Amino acid sequence: MKTTIQRVSFPKGRRILMISDIHGHADGLRAILKQASFSINDILVIVGDLVEKGPKSLDTIRLVMDLCQNYTVYPLMGNVDLWRWEFLTSNHPDTWKEMASYSLKAKGWWGGSLLHEMCAELGTDLSENTDIVSLFPEIQRHFSKEIEFLGGLPTILETQRMIFVHGGIPHERLNELEGTDAFPILKFDDFYSTDLSFQKYVVVGHWPAVLYSKTYPVFSPLMDHKRRIISLDGACGVKYEGQLNLLSIPDWQSNDFTLYTWDHLPTITALDNQSPSPAEEARYIRWNDHAVELIRSGEEMSMVCYHHRPMEVPTRYIFDHDGVLSCSDTTDYVLEVSPGDQLYLILRLKKGCYVKKNSISGWYFGRYKMNEVT
Repeated sequence: MKTTIQRVSFPKGRRILMISDIHGHADGLRAILKQASFSINDILVIVGDLVEKGPKSLDTIRLVMDLCQNYTVYPLMGNVDLWRWEFLTSNHPDTWKEMASYSLKAKGWWGGSLLHEMCAELGTDLSENTDIVSLFPEIQRHFSKEIEFLGGLPTILETQRMIFVHGGIPHERLNELEGTDAFPILKFDDFYSTDLSFQKYVVVGHWPAVLYSKTYPVFSPLMDHKRRIISLDGACGVKYEGQLNLLSIPDWQSNDFTLYTWDHLPTITALDNQSPSPAEEARYIRWNDHAVELIRSGEEMSMVCYHHRPMEVPTRYIFDHDGVLSCSDTTDYVLEVSPGDQLYLILRLKKGCYVKKNSISGWYFGRYKMNEVT
C-alpha cells in the first residue's frame, strides 16, 4: 500500500481529541469517549491500529465507521490494520491459510482475533479443521464494507499545527513521502528515541510509551515540546496492564493538554500509607530487554539477576524465550500510596499487590479492600 495524506484545517474553538492503538477494545473506546464527554462539537483523531490483540475487533471497526458517519472523526491506518487488510483482500489460498494459522495462535495470546469474530458471525467456529479456503470468499463478501473501510484509511493526517501518523515520519517533507511504501511509516519502531525534531507536532502511536521508561513502567503519553513529538500508545491489549490514552486540547492552537485513561483492570482501595522507594534505584524489566539469570526459585517470588543486579520478581513471570530465560515486564519500584487511593490490581500475592496508580506500575504492601465491579 502506498502512503496517502489527508490534509484538513481544524476550525477554531473546537476541542480536539486524539487516541491510538485501540486494538479491538470497543468497550474501552466507548467508555473513554463517555469519560471525555465526546460530542458532535468535538474532533476525534484515531491514530491507527483499530484491530487485534483485543476481544472485539469487528465491533471496533463498526463503531469507528458509525462514529465517522455521525461525528467529525479522522481514523488513520495502523500497521496491524494494514496487515489485516492485506490478508482480507488477498486472492491466494495460501495467504488465507496463513491468516487462519496466525489467528489460532492469536487466540492463545489474546483470547481471539478478527478472523475468529468474522467466522463466528458466519456461524463457524475457527479451528484447525476449518476449511478456510472454502469459507474465505464468503468472508470477503459478507464483510466487504468493513474491509473497504480499513483499506481506505489514510496514512498521514496533516493539520495546521499537527501531523498524525501511526508509527512516525523521517522528515516533515510530506510531499516526498506521498506515494511511497506506507509500511515503514506505519511501523516506525522506537520513534520517540530518535533525534528527530519537527516544526509541527508529530503525534504517533504504535510503540507503547511504557517501553521508553527507564526505572519503572509509566503508561501515560510522552510529550516532548522541544522536539514536538507526542507518543500516545498506552499498550492497551499489548500488555495485560496496558491502558487506552486519550489526549484532548480545547482548540487546535492550544497547549492545554488533558489526559483521559481507560483500564480493564479491577480496582482496590488502599487502607494504609506507603512511602515510595527511591526512583533512581528501581529496576524495570521490559519487553525489549528481558533476559535474566535465575538465582533462587520460589513459589510466588523468585530471585533473578538482571543487568548484574539481584531482583525479586513474580515466579509466574519467568519464561523461556527461544532458549533464553526471560521475565515478563515488571519492576521492583514501591509506589507512594495514601489511604483511600484507588489502585488498579495487576497481581495479588502474599508478598503484596502489584498495582498501577496514575498510570505507573509498582508494588503496594499495605492493607486494602476490593472494589465492586461496576
